Amino acid sequence: MDLPLENIHTINFKRKKVPLSPELRPLYKISLIILILYLSSNKQTASLLKLQLFNWALKNPKRFNRLDDIKKGGDFPIIRFDPSLNRALNFAVAEQQLEFNEKNGKFILTNKGVKFAESIMEHNDVLVEEKDLLEGIKKGISDAYVMKVFKERYKA
Repeated sequence: MDLPLENIHTINFKRKKVPLSPELRPLYKISLIILILYLSSNKQTASLLKLQLFNWALKNPKRFNRLDDIKKGGDFPIIRFDPSLNRALNFAVAEQQLEFNEKNGKFILTNKGVKFAESIMEHNDVLVEEKDLLEGIKKGISDAYVMKVFKERYKA
């Protein structure tokens, strides 16, 4: 099919604002990551797998109940790895709120990240549901446990 490209002299584009769900905004994801590390991680460190699991669980209460089941010895759920979480991790590392330890493959909350977490905790109207859920689970799910349950679930 031949197009009459010779008749086209200009092409105009108009940029339109597109609403973006808060769940996809980097600052929201960074805040979640920092809260997960601050409230629900031993030594304020976590592996990518644990962060992805908690991110998946925080999307709705039924999923969070599955996370609570894992804490009690339940099966590892089938989760979708969220690429926006990976981008948020990159931003948080670039902003020096997190560091990545290449030796153990874990993300670590920095002093700057701790200050950000404390400022989130001070505000009672910010991420209320997420804070309640994470405070409820506490530090009851370790990286080692997540990896053990994950490996059991997905044996080759």
